[in-house]
Amino acid sequence: MTLIFYLFDMDGVLLHPGGYHQSLQDSVKKIAKSLGAPNIKLSSDQIATFEALNITNEWDSLAICTALILIHVWKFNADIRLDNFIKQTQMVTPSQPNFDIFLANYSKNSDLPGHSAYQMLINEHHWLDSGQRNHLAEILLTCRDIFRSLTLPMHQERILGSQIFEDVYGLQPKINQDSYLLSYDRPAMNQEQTNALGEWLNHPNHCAGIMTNRPSATPNGHISPPEAELGAKLVGLEYLPILGSGLLNWYAVEESQENAYIFLKPNPVHALGLIQMCLGQANSMALKLASDLWQEKANQELWQLLGGAKVVIFEDSAKGLQCGIAARDLLKKIGVDIELTLVGVAQNPIKMNALNEFADITVSSINDIYWHLL
Repeated sequence: MTLIFYLFDMDGVLLHPGGYHQSLQDSVKKIAKSLGAPNIKLSSDQIATFEALNITNEWDSLAICTALILIHVWKFNADIRLDNFIKQTQMVTPSQPNFDIFLANYSKNSDLPGHSAYQMLINEHHWLDSGQRNHLAEILLTCRDIFRSLTLPMHQERILGSQIFEDVYGLQPKINQDSYLLSYDRPAMNQEQTNALGEWLNHPNHCAGIMTNRPSATPNGHISPPEAELGAKLVGLEYLPILGSGLLNWYAVEESQENAYIFLKPNPVHALGLIQMCLGQANSMALKLASDLWQEKANQELWQLLGGAKVVIFEDSAKGLQCGIAARDLLKKIGVDIELTLVGVAQNPIKMNALNEFADITVSSINDIYWHLL
């Protein structure tokens, strides 16, 4: 009997990610005020454009917005810098940078958007002096390092809430904040659809898992907040296997001696590892099998079970769909053919246009899906 796998992205598919977006907007506003530009706002359409460009991690987009704000205020005061305290300063300018110009010129192809943005910005602004360039490097090249970044701690304290932030990172909270994830996120899947998915999963050959770039819990010794687990609990799917960035980064650094983030979508290891977890493999073994396949040293017998399987990926970003395509192509190289269906989920037309390049089906809501008809 044919195996069928449903692989779900979390934010934008299973969840309306109000917490991440609200934190990004509030953090941009707070940082802008601290730099003397109090009228700056980041719109929902601009966030959608970031995500359509595969800048889906607010750790990156917050740093990029901060860099753009700095370049703007430097036209009026070249000595302004962002510091760890992010205190409000006097107004330098009532105007704001044109985020849309940056977004229109940014290239989609980058696993580290902060690094790409840094090169783009220094190339386009030749008037920046060495001190300003160094400060942009400090902002953009460390934006994913909670202990070095000047922007990430504020965002993470909002996301997790001050108490969990301190528990996870051992850093002193600064804004005394409840969790934005718990305050602003809400399920995208209604209860009827959730129940129907549970019924579909009662079939022995039906499997499902959550494939998200959210940070997730990891083995002891590797720091990562349980944001994916919080989301899964909110939508009532905590019983599904979850493969988030925490576990992938742990395996990359601790077990493979690779760079952190290398296995995240669009890397096929993300989808392949989750498929193995759905089949019952332990997390570390699932990732080893997927990594070995990616490195073209797979034990082919361990993948033969997938021959003829159907894999359906539900995503709101193009890189998640690209992950599925790359996984299918790797399996094909070892003689394992799967039937892949890519489902784009989005309401914003900017994101929908980006998904249409790869998706077989596009829907405005996960509630539009009939599980038994895919």
